[in-house]
Amino acid sequence: MVRGALKVHIPNPHGVGEIDGPLVKEILRQAGISLREWDEA
Repeated sequence: MVRGALKVHIPNPHGVGEIDGPLVKEILRQAGISLREWDEA
């Protein structure tokens, strides 16, 4: 995901499947992205 100059790499160590919700929320929190912004992107 890219936001302005900020690029956030979301890890997926298994290479397939979905990333679990709490991990996505933590990554978004650290990147300063609200859940609303994420949903609207």
